[in-house]
Amino acid sequence: MLWACGLSSGLNPAVHSHVALFGLGFPLLLLLNIAFIFFWLVFSIRYVWLPFVGMLLSVSYIYDYCPVNWPEKHPEDALKLLTYNTEFLARGEKNAEGRYPILDYLVASEADIICLQEGVAPKNLKSEYVDSIMAKAGYHIRRLHDGKAEPQFVYSRLPILSVHRIAYESTTNGSLAVELLYGQDTVLLVNNHLESYKLTPEDKMKYKEIIKDPENGHAESNSRELVRKMAGASRLRGPQVDSVLNYVEKSGRRAVIVCGDLNDSPISYSCHRLSSRLKSAFRQSGNGLGLSYNQKGFYFRIDHIFVSDYWQTYETHVDKTAPWSDHYPMITYLKKHKKED
Repeated sequence: MLWACGLSSGLNPAVHSHVALFGLGFPLLLLLNIAFIFFWLVFSIRYVWLPFVGMLLSVSYIYDYCPVNWPEKHPEDALKLLTYNTEFLARGEKNAEGRYPILDYLVASEADIICLQEGVAPKNLKSEYVDSIMAKAGYHIRRLHDGKAEPQFVYSRLPILSVHRIAYESTTNGSLAVELLYGQDTVLLVNNHLESYKLTPEDKMKYKEIIKDPENGHAESNSRELVRKMAGASRLRGPQVDSVLNYVEKSGRRAVIVCGDLNDSPISYSCHRLSSRLKSAFRQSGNGLGLSYNQKGFYFRIDHIFVSDYWQTYETHVDKTAPWSDHYPMITYLKKHKKED
C-alpha cells in the first residue's frame, strides 16, 4: 500500500483526480508500516519482513517526504531565496508598537530574492507603502496585476530583465516567470501559487471531526464532499504544473528556480513532474518533514523550491519563527555549481 501510494504521484490528476489524492495519506501509511514492524516482532516474527519490504520499495518516496542531509554551511557569496505565502501580508495586522511585523521580517531576512504568494496588501496597508519599504531596503520590484489571476510579487536585489505570466486555466491562482541577471547569466525564476483547495473554515471543521470520530453519522457524507472539492482543485493543478514545466523547457535557460505554494505534498503529481526536470532543494539540503502549512490539524509541506543542475543548494529549511501567516516561509541558499563554471 505504501509503495502504491507513492506511485500515485505519477498519475495526472486531470485524468485520475481522486487517485491522485492518495499521496496525502503517505505519512499515515508510513506510520502504519512502522507500527506493523513492532506488531509482528511481538506476535509473529516470521511476518516482520512484510512492512520492511514495503518500506524498502518506497525508500525514495520516504526520502522525498522526510530527507536527512549532513548540514553544510552556505558559502558567504551564496544567494538567499525566500518564498512565502503571506496570507495577504498577515491581513495588514500591526503589533503593539504600531508596526507591520511581517514587513519587518521580510526586510530583516536580507534575502536576495523574495517570492510572495497572497502578497496583496489589504485596504489598511497600501501596496505603494509596501513597495516603498522594499525599495529602501534595496530591492527591485516587479508585480503583475493584469486582472486575470492573483497578482504575483517578486522582490529581487538582482536586476530584473523581464516579467511574464504563464498562461493556464485558473480563476484566482497563477505563476509569474521572471528573468534575473546573475553575473553574466540569465536566471529564470518562476513564482507559483497553484490551484488552492479553497477549503472553508466549515470544511476544515468537518475534516477535524472525521479524524476525531470516523464513526460519526455525518462522516461519510462529509468525506465525500471534501474529496469532491479537493479532487476538483487537484484536477486543475495537473495542467498548471505541466504548463510551468513546458515554459521552463522552452526557455532553454540553464539557471532555473521554480518555487512557491504548490498546494501539493512531496508525494504528488506536481512534485513528481517538477522532479523529472529539476531537483527539490529540500530533498537536496533540507532535513525532516519541513511542514510549511501550520494550521492545527493540517500539517503538510506544500511550499517547495526546485532548481536546475546549475545550482547547488544549502541549508534549505522552513522558518518557524515567522508566525504571521497560515504558512511558514521556506528559505534556501543558492550558489552556481562548480561544474557550471
